[in-house]
Amino acid sequence: MILLVVTLYFLLPFGPLLAEVTVSHQLIICAPFLFLLGIPHGAIDNILFLKQRSMSNNTFIGSYLLVVGANIVLWFVMPVAAYAIFLLVSAYHFGQSQFSHYFARKRAFHELLYLIWGISLLSGLVHLNIVDIRSIMGQSTEFDIFRAFHDAERMRTIFLASTIITFVLLLITVYLGDLELRTVFLELAVMGTVLLCFKAMPLIIGFTLYFVVLHSFKVMREEYGFLKKERYIQTIGDFIRMVAPYTLYSMVGIILLFGAIHLNLLNMSYGYCLLLVFSSITLPHAYVMSGFYDLLWRKGRLAQVT
Repeated sequence: MILLVVTLYFLLPFGPLLAEVTVSHQLIICAPFLFLLGIPHGAIDNILFLKQRSMSNNTFIGSYLLVVGANIVLWFVMPVAAYAIFLLVSAYHFGQSQFSHYFARKRAFHELLYLIWGISLLSGLVHLNIVDIRSIMGQSTEFDIFRAFHDAERMRTIFLASTIITFVLLLITVYLGDLELRTVFLELAVMGTVLLCFKAMPLIIGFTLYFVVLHSFKVMREEYGFLKKERYIQTIGDFIRMVAPYTLYSMVGIILLFGAIHLNLLNMSYGYCLLLVFSSITLPHAYVMSGFYDLLWRKGRLAQVT
């Protein structure tokens, strides 16, 4: 959180200037951070998954790509359903990443907290940037079908309701003894800072700050700590070499897709293409990370017992 606060308050004086940056230029500014810091946090899904199950790497990669392919098909057949699934899976994934390390015991109740916290986050992003989102949607007819998801009044209602429910759920965790009150205050401060980031920064820049600084960095620290503890790696250099191959493959894949769009070989806007790609990768990634957090919990509990 400290890094997010420092970065945000460093950028705040440039807020009026950044507000004039077009969405296309926002993507250009944020792309290096997403490529070099965002993508790598999911670039070792195969290693994390294979630490939990007996399966060959080729089988895992094949299964991973099968899920990605099935989701791409769903986007072409039922785009509204695909978009809804993407939002819900992303919401749960963000919430799980934020809270899973806190709990010494597992309750089904925690799953609800993960989901509602994530819904509050994403609906807040939309609510606070509704003008930019409508502008993006207006630039391409592909996004027209999702207008109902971004209705201003509906998003305001979902944001307020999910935020209130999140607060109530956090208080319940204190009552159950799962969280300390000071932890709840810390998490409320984190959410407030993220929402300030969404409000003060343009849409793409604000989300990139959250995604890279608060989410991806946190996940990579957990991955690095786990692999080092398991003596799978010894140094940060080892970790970088581990995440590099699939990070590069992902970058090349996106560049090739953008090249196909530029050459009119693929009839799709750049923004819609990114949405499709990120949603297709998110599904198997979120599943792998859910298993990874279960593994961290089991090993943490085992360490407490022994």
